[in-house]
Amino acid sequence: MAVDKKDTVPIPQPAGWPLVGNITDVDPELPILSLTNLAKTYGEIFSLTTFGRRRVFISTQKLLNEICDEKRFGKLVSAGLSQLRNGTHDGLFTAQNDETNWHLAHRILVPAFGPLNITAMFDDMKDIASQLVLKWARYGPEYVIPTTDDFTKLTLDTLALCAMDYRFNSFYTDEMHPFISSMTNFLRIGAARAARPPYMGSFYKQEDAQFFKDIEYMRKLSSDIVEQRKQHPKEVKDLLNAMTLGKDPKTGQNLSNETVIDNMITFLIAGHETTSGLLSFLFYYLLKHPEAYRKAQDEVDRVIKSDSIEAHHLNELPYITACLRETLRLEPTAPAFSVSPHNKQGDVIGGKYFVDHGVPIVAVLPSVHRDPTVYGDDAEQWKPERMLDDNFNGLPPNSWKPFGNGARGCIGRPFAWQEAMMVTAMLLQYFDFSLDDSQYELQIKSTLTIKPKDFSIRAKLREGWTATKVEQSLAGSVRGAQRTLHQPSAAEKEVDGSPMTILYGSNSGTCEAFAQTLAADAGAHGFMAKVATLDSAKASLPTREPVVIVTASYEGQPTDNAAHFYDWLQNLKDSEKVETSFAIFGCGHSDWKQTFHRIPNSIDNLLEKHGGQRMCERGNADAAKGDMMSAFQTWEDEILWPAIKRRFGGKDADEGAEASPQSQNLSIAVSNHRASKLRAGVSEAKVIATRTLTAPGEPEKRHIELQLPSDMTYRAGDYLAVLPLNPEETVHRVVLRFHLPWDAMLTISSKSSTALPTEHPISAHNLFSAYVELSQPATKRNLIMLMEASKDEQTKKELRQIHDGDFDAEITEKRVSLLDLLERYSDIELPLGAFVGSLITMRVRQYSISSSPLADPQKVSLTYAILEDEALSGQGRHIGVASHYLSLLKPGDIVHVAVKQSHQAFHLPTDAEKTPVAMFCAGTGLAPFRSFVQERAAQIGAGRALAPAHLYIGCRHPEKDRLYADELSRWEKMGAVTLHYAFSQAPEKSNGHKHVDDAMRADAKMLLGLWDEGGRVYVCGSKGLGESVKKTCLELSKMWQKEHGYDSNEEEAEERANKWFDKVRNERYSTDVFT
Repeated sequence: MAVDKKDTVPIPQPAGWPLVGNITDVDPELPILSLTNLAKTYGEIFSLTTFGRRRVFISTQKLLNEICDEKRFGKLVSAGLSQLRNGTHDGLFTAQNDETNWHLAHRILVPAFGPLNITAMFDDMKDIASQLVLKWARYGPEYVIPTTDDFTKLTLDTLALCAMDYRFNSFYTDEMHPFISSMTNFLRIGAARAARPPYMGSFYKQEDAQFFKDIEYMRKLSSDIVEQRKQHPKEVKDLLNAMTLGKDPKTGQNLSNETVIDNMITFLIAGHETTSGLLSFLFYYLLKHPEAYRKAQDEVDRVIKSDSIEAHHLNELPYITACLRETLRLEPTAPAFSVSPHNKQGDVIGGKYFVDHGVPIVAVLPSVHRDPTVYGDDAEQWKPERMLDDNFNGLPPNSWKPFGNGARGCIGRPFAWQEAMMVTAMLLQYFDFSLDDSQYELQIKSTLTIKPKDFSIRAKLREGWTATKVEQSLAGSVRGAQRTLHQPSAAEKEVDGSPMTILYGSNSGTCEAFAQTLAADAGAHGFMAKVATLDSAKASLPTREPVVIVTASYEGQPTDNAAHFYDWLQNLKDSEKVETSFAIFGCGHSDWKQTFHRIPNSIDNLLEKHGGQRMCERGNADAAKGDMMSAFQTWEDEILWPAIKRRFGGKDADEGAEASPQSQNLSIAVSNHRASKLRAGVSEAKVIATRTLTAPGEPEKRHIELQLPSDMTYRAGDYLAVLPLNPEETVHRVVLRFHLPWDAMLTISSKSSTALPTEHPISAHNLFSAYVELSQPATKRNLIMLMEASKDEQTKKELRQIHDGDFDAEITEKRVSLLDLLERYSDIELPLGAFVGSLITMRVRQYSISSSPLADPQKVSLTYAILEDEALSGQGRHIGVASHYLSLLKPGDIVHVAVKQSHQAFHLPTDAEKTPVAMFCAGTGLAPFRSFVQERAAQIGAGRALAPAHLYIGCRHPEKDRLYADELSRWEKMGAVTLHYAFSQAPEKSNGHKHVDDAMRADAKMLLGLWDEGGRVYVCGSKGLGESVKKTCLELSKMWQKEHGYDSNEEEAEERANKWFDKVRNERYSTDVFT
């Protein structure tokens, strides 16, 4: 039938290169990431051409629903799948629609995946899952679990046993079975072969030889299994019998040996890869969402209790079902499928896009599953509740397609679902899990499917379970012990010195540094301290030793490594007791009044409510006052240790030489051997470009551009954490003060835990450059140490006067460091170990990213101000550590970075066509909004029509510090943004507006209109800017009230405005305010 093309429009496509086309638009290592970024840029549909082969990609539920019409479209095996046909030929997954063997195998095998047959496989599934559970139980909580590897072993062994009664026995060896390595090579090389033009084959002879060698191994193994079954028949209802003995109900034919082998390999590959990825992603999301983790575990406890799991339990776990559905929504492990029009003349989709017959239409499932018209503005968030049965059943047709479509959808879906449900329930029944790295953010690795990369967890047996009891429970011979809240933890076992536990919740590293400081001091008081995250103590707080908790709040929420502990504590029943002796120290910033110390205060109150015994009054530190370390050490010395001694004994800090502040439990030997050690938690990025953004003579602001590692991803609005080096000038001051040779090597040994390198010698330069903070204000304890080390009475007197006088004014506010004091009082002979032991370890600094991945997903830029001024101490200049470090970097230099997600609300709306945006900033607060506007420019450049965006920028003068003026002007002409400036030194050049709030008041009517249209507001800048924008928004709210007929006095209007602001904050009104 002819197709009417009269009203069709061209499908958007990036400009390509001659011959190769769009090959550079797709990252061969992470193709799905490139496709989702292209979908963000081009919208609902786009096309790519590589080496003359065209493909069309869709990213919305509306278009997916249309191409799922099997009367018009059918599966097309192309690209990577076509290369897999070398190993699986016309197996179920790789056959074309018109191939006879697909129809034959499909009719024979569909009954084998019926409900009764799948249920009959439950015991075999449980057999393999039990091997995984027992391995983790026996290895214990210190074992770092290679999550995707172990889940891959699990799913491969399960499929082999259930489908063909064959045991790979993967859990009885440390090495992966050879089948897995062959399969991995097969998938990897197959994808690479699909991406390269045929004429380049001669350059890849060795790789191609490996490809066919792996195929030969997989087919030989499969053939041996088939032959063994034929020689030793078994009366079992597994897939192998179905394939070898089954007859086609339509034709009466059997499957040939070759077809049986094709489908055995197909099942082993497709059946285990996707399920292992699903389980890995699921546990990532559960561990990142403590409330959902608790609900899932509570459901298991309620349904299965301490019994051994049985098949009927799986139908009684609706919340875990929702968790799995939501995981597959965000991370469909088979992230795309292809169809093509049946009509030989082609077809039209979306009412206007023509696609030729034979051209693949690829559904980009991660984008379809985030369609805001279906899933709302929070489509990027993992929320299992949206997938509970009532909500799930109410979704529009074809909104959720992780198993493919129709007759060509995944035949093994019931098998995979039963396995995933059973394994999830078993693991939550027996274990409490935690991230090995609490700062881990999801990274993806890709072959034919996707999985988390470098994702490791730890598993601790829950209360009442031991490895022996778990083994007996799995065999159905014993129930687990009645669970209580507590059991002796590792810290309660006998150790040298009295045990104590120090728990921290920390995102930036400050609270962890305080915890390490306390642990270093513990030996002087007769205690051996264990330091761990708060999450590690979930449901297992020690009961016979002091427990000290040092934690902060992050926007009113617990830190990443305290979230599970806090969720557990919040949800204890009134009857549940926590009989622990505790002390709390909280860190925060008083500028955030509504959430100041919220989490430490709440933990303090909840522990007391449930029977905990508070050893002393809570300590607090306020970052707004500068010297948090002094506040902590004062609380430690004057309140905490005396309280611990009263309850648990110990010794006074001045008993013996070990207690001397100069010792710091740290000693250093000087040698001449060179070595170095890199810090963890960051990856290497390469500097591409740097430039100055401000005119000469102005406070300097700079731009730096970095090439990220290929597996590091980000979103517009995120942060980049940078691990800096101390300025050379400052390092040289240390070397001079302690009379160290230029090539000095230091060997560090410590009597307590330390983050410093102790395994081998380290150069003095490396230690003082990379590992410790040299410019932090000195603490009161530092002054006591210096008084003790000094032999000069006048020096002691002066230090005592500072200590007892206005310490904050003399030291904290002037940012006088310990090094400054040592230079000021050169007669003090302080041991090098005491100096180093008094310093906190180097912390990362976070900067708002000022670029969009839609411009280039592997490049990221930062916009920063250089902090350098006369030191308030009167000693030289105060230099910002991170900004100075960045300013010295040159193209080609390597810098250590990590992407950190910003608050979910501080990202562009997902429905960019319908949601207006208003942004307010000053100075380098422009950084995230440059990324927003750059993203919108990329989308508009791809032909999309977006809702309005307005950017209000405060700066001094248009000729001096108008950052990114040319490119912002260019993007404004494109329609990506409307710019509104406020020049404080030249208001006549900005319509008389001196500050951002002046411009806001002038545009009040327009801004209120944007808000009424569902607009979003973003603010980035200093505390002063944040307050002025908030104040002006409250004024506009009262103006809106009058316009809409609210008849109230000023007090009522103010109250109504404040309630409105509290409601929209962190939802439609998002801030990133720095101090």
